[in-house]
Formats: sequence, C-alpha cells, structure tokens
Amino acid sequence: MEIGMDRTTATTPTAASATATATPARTPANADPPPPLGLLEYLDLGDHRSVRAKRETAFEAALLAEQVGYQRLWLPEHHSTGVPSPNPLLLAGVLGSHTTRIRIGTAVTLIRVRDPHLTAEDVASAAFFCGDRLDVGFGRGDVAGSAADALAYLRKGGDATDEAIRTVVSVLDDGRDWIDPLDTPYERWLHGAGTRSAELAGEMGFNYCHALFFNVDVDACTRTLNSYRAAFPNGRTAVAAALVANDDPVIARTDSIRAGIKVNCAGTAEQCAAAVCKLLELTGADEVVITEMSRSADDHLRALKEIFGLVAERLGGRPRSAGPADRAATGGEER
Repeated sequence: MEIGMDRTTATTPTAASATATATPARTPANADPPPPLGLLEYLDLGDHRSVRAKRETAFEAALLAEQVGYQRLWLPEHHSTGVPSPNPLLLAGVLGSHTTRIRIGTAVTLIRVRDPHLTAEDVASAAFFCGDRLDVGFGRGDVAGSAADALAYLRKGGDATDEAIRTVVSVLDDGRDWIDPLDTPYERWLHGAGTRSAELAGEMGFNYCHALFFNVDVDACTRTLNSYRAAFPNGRTAVAAALVANDDPVIARTDSIRAGIKVNCAGTAEQCAAAVCKLLELTGADEVVITEMSRSADDHLRALKEIFGLVAERLGGRPRSAGPADRAATGGEER
C-alpha cells in the first residue's frame, strides 16, 4: 500500500447570495444518516479506453453513488484528447436528470478560461435538471498542454479570475438585462490546494474544498482549513483525496501511478476506508470527497461500493459532529 499524505506529527493509514442552511443529500425516513463521503468522478480511467467508454463508466458510477449513499457527485473540467469532461456543468445537468437524491456539481469549473456570463447561463441550465441539489465549484487553476495555447486568448490573471467568480454570482443573484436571475438554491464551493483559494472562499462566503491529491501535506491542509473557518465560521469544509482500492498490491500500485495527480492511498478497500476516516479526524473537515483511480471499470465500481460500506461501518452510520456540518454557503432564491 502506498502512502500519499504527509504529516509531521501524525501518520495517516497506509495503503441565493447569503449564508443559509445547506441542502444535504436526502436520506429516507428512519434510515441511518449516510457517512460524510462524496465522490469526484474523474472520468479518465485508463488511457486505453475510449471517451465513450469512460463516459459510460462515469454514468454507471453516478447511479451507483446515488444508490449506495454518497452525498455528492462532482465532475472535473479537463481539456485534452481522450478526456471526456470538458464542460462539467453540461454533464451535471445530464446526471441531475437521472438522479433524485445525491447532490451533483462541478469540481471544478475553470473560470480562468471561461466567460462569466455564459458560465452563469450554464449554471442555470444545470440547475433546471438538478433542482436544489446543484453544487457549483470554482477553481482558480489553468489548463495545460496544447489547450493552454489554444485558449490563451481567454486566459485571465489572478485578480481578473477572482472578479469573474464574483460576476457569475452577481449574475445568478440579480440577473442582467438579457439573463434571468436563478430562482433555484445551490451550493457555492471554491476548490484549491493552497491558501489563496481558501482566503477567497472565506471572503466571498463560499464553502471550501482542499485538494489533497495536489498537495499531500496534511498539516498544511489543516492549517488552511482552520484559517478558512476563522474567516467564515458558517462555511462547510471538505478534503478531496485520491484513492486506489484493490486487494492485489501490484495492481493498486500500478494504478496509482498517475501524471498530474498524487494518489493519497493505494491499498485494499479497508485501508482506503481507514485513510478516509483518519483524514476526517486529522483535519476536522465536514466531509471527504474521494476520487477512485482504478483503471479497470469493474475495479472502479467495486471499489466505490466497498469503500463506502467500510467507511459507513467505521463511522457507525452517523455523520461526524465536528464542524458546522449543517450549514453551508448557498445561493439562489433563499436570500
């Protein structure tokens, strides 16, 4: 099992415009509350598979996540050949129309290379299909590779990127002469792996998700989350971690070797579940959002089910009480 979470004082397991009450994933009456676990479906399993096959697996994973009890399903934005997720808001609308309980969202929408007004229109379209289950997650990152040159004319600097996020929110809240305001509540998230995104999330009243698969320093993650909480006590926090769950250590290690992403735990499903629970304990985050990176579609779907069940067993089927778990940054008609 591979360890991909650095901590100096503890060892992780190897292997509408105002703050309002969150809209959690719905739980049937008299059922045990689900564990604080979400899914970031990366959609790029195995370089040898076609885009169509990857989308089919992601769609099946979304339905599975809804069935077993994941609280959220987030989709990334990537621009490269063989990557099936260039517009996560479009895909969010599709998945929203095929689910009824799980929250659906983006992780992330790369606003640095997107027009804020057109992005607001995309959010409104996705909200129609997702209802009040929509999570809108912004990232301040950039595109790489050949897309970096092709999209250079759209690229904004840091300050302009931050202002574009504010513009999207303003358009959704107030509308424009040619755009109706959004009348559906949604959750606002900022994603990052350093301090600036967390600071901006606190300033703007967004929830914050820290990507541990970009920066594996758990101490730095915890400090960032604590600073965010001090700036915005009502916000919700999440940690995103990359896992590979396989009983075969050779397959687990092989699948964990990824360009541009650091797998935080590669081992058995039990070891991955232990890593998730340890992250909740160490960081005090309200939830962990996993991206499971097995290259085989069958392994991926099996791992998603096994990890969820094992995390639920470890937590006794109860959400954690630490942190402002019942509050979140929302937008929409509830002002």
